[in-house]
Amino acid sequence: MIKKLDTLVGGIITGLIGTVLGFLLLGAFWSNSNGESLSYFIENIAAKSLLYRDSILTLSTLFNVGIFYLGIRAEWWRFCRGILMV
Repeated sequence: MIKKLDTLVGGIITGLIGTVLGFLLLGAFWSNSNGESLSYFIENIAAKSLLYRDSILTLSTLFNVGIFYLGIRAEWWRFCRGILMV
């Protein structure tokens, strides 16, 4: 079953899910550090702030580095190619 993830589409879908999870983890950390809610982070910082938008996207996609490392260790080359496409 898990070997079926070794496809280009599996890597792309996993990369997108990893980016969303990275965004939520970053938002949860920011919200906890600043005493605000996660919805405040999403609505005001991520959506409206032009200054931080690139940094938020960069930090969100860094979550995929760990997933990419696991794919390399398992020698899932098509999966890793899909993650890199994201």
